[in-house]
Amino acid sequence: MGTVAVLGYYTLMDVVNSYTSLDAQAQYIWAANVLARKCPMIRDLPMVPSNMIMSNIGSRRTYLSTPGTRRFNEGVAPSASHKTPFTDPVAMVEDYSECDYALWKIQNDPNQWRQDEDQAKVEGLTQKMEDLIIYGSIATDPAAFDGFATRFKSKTRRPNGDSSTPYNVLSQGGDAGAHHASVWVVEWGKNKVFGIFPKNLPGGLLIEDLGKVTINTSASPATAPTYMEGLRTHFAWYMGIVVHDERCIQRLGDIEVTGTTNIFDEDNLIKLINQLPGGGGAAGTAIYCTLGVKTQLDIRAKDKTNVNYTPDEVWGGNITRFRGIPVYMAEMLDETESVLET
Repeated sequence: MGTVAVLGYYTLMDVVNSYTSLDAQAQYIWAANVLARKCPMIRDLPMVPSNMIMSNIGSRRTYLSTPGTRRFNEGVAPSASHKTPFTDPVAMVEDYSECDYALWKIQNDPNQWRQDEDQAKVEGLTQKMEDLIIYGSIATDPAAFDGFATRFKSKTRRPNGDSSTPYNVLSQGGDAGAHHASVWVVEWGKNKVFGIFPKNLPGGLLIEDLGKVTINTSASPATAPTYMEGLRTHFAWYMGIVVHDERCIQRLGDIEVTGTTNIFDEDNLIKLINQLPGGGGAAGTAIYCTLGVKTQLDIRAKDKTNVNYTPDEVWGGNITRFRGIPVYMAEMLDETESVLET
């Protein structure tokens, strides 16, 4: 539970520890460890039960009230702030794993072998969910939720609809003919950016052993069935994303991953960090980028005179910090993104 003490919120691993019994913890902790290794946003994502069954209703403050001054025996006019309600859905991502019962029986450690077989399914769920976090779009997949790139694709959209707030999407200047990537700076936390799961389900991550079943292995099951005894596991992950304060997500897009022009510029990254509510100093702040951009960043970090970068060890591995903020390579970030919209 160390993450809670440091960051003040529950991540996926903390939720797993909280909702499982000691007897049942093993499979869930194993799954959470797989998730943590593959996709950094999943690992860092705070988890909060949704306030509806399969969605979460929130409100975002669009502007503050303006207080007045007064002298004795004078009054002030009451003012009001304004909030805009919004709803975020919970997506259901599911899969099944099947293995031959006879093959399971002959293993030296049958249960470990089956868990190893199931790991591929968990990795697939992980990549699917992190892809939804970044690129999910209800317009193209009504059962999904809108990810960061869908919500923050315009260079002229003000976060929270507040005209006094700087744009949270900047362009590095790459043109339409180039391969583009983005750097994301996220300030995770409750009332900031967090994941949701149905409050009546355990953490949104379900692994159910359906036991021994008869499986029809035929290519034409209706006309020429063939059967075998197998073991079946059901995987289900119910989750959504809430961006309560849009200032907590900053994007540097249109970064060219090859060549020497329009490549990653740390000056723009500094600008975005300073626009975060916590200015980069809040617990739970992280930077995410692609392999190509991480390489550009690390090449600059090897220059000992560049004081923006410091090495560190986080989650058992060596990482680079930019102005104290950990930088992670996220495999699901694409290096062939479209140019940002105006």
